[in-house]
Amino acid sequence: MAIEIEQLEVAVVEEEEDTEPTTRREALVSHLIERVHNAKEYHEKAFRQMKVDMDAVSKGYSGTHWDDERYVANILQRHVAQRTSALYAKNPKAVAQRRKRMDYRVWDGSEETMKEALNNLAKAKMQGMPPNPQDVAVEEDYKNVKVERKQFDKVAECLVMLFEYFMDEQHPTFKSQMKALVRRVITTSVGFVKVGYQRDVDRLPDISSKISDVQAQVDHLRRIAEEAEKGDIGQDDKEMEELMLSLEALQNEPLSIIQEGLVFDFPECDSIIVDPMCRQLRGFVGANWVAHELYLSPEEIKEIYDVDVKDKFLAYDMKGNESTGTSHHSYFGSSLDNPREGLALVWEIYDKNAGLLYVVCDGHNDFLTEPDSPPIKLETFWPFFSLCFNEIEHKDLLYPPSDIKLLAPMQHEYNRARQGLREHRRANRPKYATPAGMLEEEDKEKLRNPPANSVLELQALASGQKVDDVLQPVKQIGIDPNLYEVKTIFDDVQLVVGQQEANFGQVSKGTATETSIAESSRMSAIGANIDDLDSFMSEITRAAGQVLLLEMSKEEVISICGPGAVWPEFKKEDVLNEIYLHIEAGSTGKPNKAIELQNIERIIPFLIQIPGIDPKFLGRELLKRLDDKLDLTEAIVEKLPSIVAQNMMQGAKAQAQARGGQPPEAQGSQGGTNAPLPRPPGGGKPPGIGVNI
Repeated sequence: MAIEIEQLEVAVVEEEEDTEPTTRREALVSHLIERVHNAKEYHEKAFRQMKVDMDAVSKGYSGTHWDDERYVANILQRHVAQRTSALYAKNPKAVAQRRKRMDYRVWDGSEETMKEALNNLAKAKMQGMPPNPQDVAVEEDYKNVKVERKQFDKVAECLVMLFEYFMDEQHPTFKSQMKALVRRVITTSVGFVKVGYQRDVDRLPDISSKISDVQAQVDHLRRIAEEAEKGDIGQDDKEMEELMLSLEALQNEPLSIIQEGLVFDFPECDSIIVDPMCRQLRGFVGANWVAHELYLSPEEIKEIYDVDVKDKFLAYDMKGNESTGTSHHSYFGSSLDNPREGLALVWEIYDKNAGLLYVVCDGHNDFLTEPDSPPIKLETFWPFFSLCFNEIEHKDLLYPPSDIKLLAPMQHEYNRARQGLREHRRANRPKYATPAGMLEEEDKEKLRNPPANSVLELQALASGQKVDDVLQPVKQIGIDPNLYEVKTIFDDVQLVVGQQEANFGQVSKGTATETSIAESSRMSAIGANIDDLDSFMSEITRAAGQVLLLEMSKEEVISICGPGAVWPEFKKEDVLNEIYLHIEAGSTGKPNKAIELQNIERIIPFLIQIPGIDPKFLGRELLKRLDDKLDLTEAIVEKLPSIVAQNMMQGAKAQAQARGGQPPEAQGSQGGTNAPLPRPPGGGKPPGIGVNI
C-alpha cells in the first residue's frame, strides 16, 4: 500500500494513561522469565562449548594454552570452508506435488473399464439408444477428477513460483544466509531457521530477515513524532532534525510500497532457548515451549511493539552480560569490546500446551504484546527448524558434538608437532663454544657479523695459535623426522570427520587405490550430511508452502505469478491436504556435469527410437547438461524438417531430376525420406545404411 505522508505527519496519538498489570498477570510474566532463565542455565555448558568452537575456528586453537606467537596451521577453518562448499553450492529446487489419493468414486481406475464404458456410450449414440447410467457415471467421474487435478497442478505451479520469488527477495540473499547456516552447523553443531510472514502493517523484530521496504523507517518516524508531541524532544534536538529530514525524503518518494510475504530468519545458535524436557532437537520432540532471544534497544521496542519500557527492564550488553548502564544506550560506548550497552533482553516464547505466543522483556512486569496464538499456523506449531549433522543418542546431551570439537585434539597435536619442529630447527642453528673470558666483546662481535672476505684480528689469539684451540663448534643433534611427522594426525582426521590429507591440499604418500577408497568414504560421509540437509530443507519448504497457502491473497499471487495464476480462495485447508512442497534430493550440492553428460549421452540413443519423443525436449535437456546459454526457442520453427532431413531431400531431388523422375516433394510428406539415397563412387551401401544407433 502507498504511504500517505500527510497521515504520517499527524500520526501522533495522545498518551494513554498508564495502567498497571494485575497481580496474576505479573506472576505469569515473572514465571515465564524465570523459566527461560533456568533453561539458559541448563544449556549453559552447550552454549559455552559453541563459543569455544567458534574461537577455535577463528584462531586455529582453542583455550588459552596457546598463543599467536607459536606455530598455528588452521586446518579447522579449511575443513569448515571445504565442507560448506561441498554441502551447499546452490539454492535447492523446490517441487510441489499432489498427494496420492483415491479420488475416483465410480471408476475403478483400470484402463479396460474406461475403454468399455466409452465404447458402450459410442454404440448407444450411434444406435440412438439411451446410454447406460453406469457408463455415464464412469465418464463423468473421470472428467471431474481430471479437471480437479488440473486445478491443483496449477496451484502447485504457483506455489513453486512464489517460493522461488521470496527466496530471491531475501536480503541478504537466501543462498548466502543458508551457506552461513551450514557453516554455523559445522562449527557449533546446530543451526536454526525461522519461517515467518511479514504483512504490510507489521514490523518483525528479526531485522536481518525482513523484506526490503520502508516499514522500519515509518515506525522510526512515528516514535520520534510521539516523543516530540510529549515534549521529550525539543525543537533544537538532533532527533527533531532527523524527523524533518526523513519526512522530506519520504515526500520526495511518495509512491514507496510496503511489501508483504514470506520471510526466513536465521537466528544465532544460542539465541533459541529450548525447553529442558526436549529429547531431540530435530522437531523439538518432548518440548513444551521454545523461546527466541532478541537484544533490542528501548527505542526499537517502542517502534516494534509500541510499548515504552522506560527504565523498567534489566539492561544488557551485546554479549549477554548485565550492564551497569541505564535504559539509554549508545552505539559507541566507552568499551570497544561491548560497544552496545543498555539493551533490553526480549523473548518470544512459543508455548505449545497453551497454544500461545508470549513476548516478554527481562525485568519488565508486563507483556510487550497481548498473548495470542502465533501469527502463522503450522502443523508443527513451532516456526523454528533445526539442522544437526553429528546427532548422537545420549540421555543427558541434547546438543551433539560439532566437527570442530571432534577435530580439536588433532588441531592441537598438529600445532604442537610443528612448533616442536620449529624449536628444534632454531636450536640446531650453528653455535660455537669458547672458554669463559677467552674472547673479548670486540672479538665476539667480529665473529658474529664478519664482512665478506674479511681478515679478522682476534685479541685472544696468540701468535701461532690455531683458531680451533680458542673456538670450537658445538655438535648438533640431528632432526629425526619421525618425531614431528603429521601423517598419523591426518589418519585420525580421516577417521573422525572423513577428510583425508589430500583434501587439505597436501600430497598424500598413499597409493592411488588407498586415496580413492578414502575419497569414497569421505563422499559417503558427505552424502549422509546432504541427506540431513535435504530433509531439513524439505521441512522448511513444506512449512513455507503452508504459510503461503494460508496467508497470501489471490491479488498478491496474481501480481507475482501473472494473470494466469490459479489460487484457492476458500477451503484452503483442503488444498493443504492435497499439495505439499518439498526439495528435490541433492539439489543443493555441486552438480557433476561430467556424470550428467555421460548419462544423457547413454540414454539419448534409446530415446530417439521411442515413438512420440519430442526432439526439442532432447535438445533442451542436452544443452542444460552442457551448461550452454544457447536458447532454442528462437531457433526452432514449427513443421520445419531437420537439417539432416533437408539435405537428404535435396540430394534425392537432384537425383530424381537427373533421371527425369518425379521430384520427392511430389511424392507426399515422406517423399524425401523414402527416396533412394545416392551411392558412393565405387559401389557399396549408401551412407547411414546399416549403422547401429
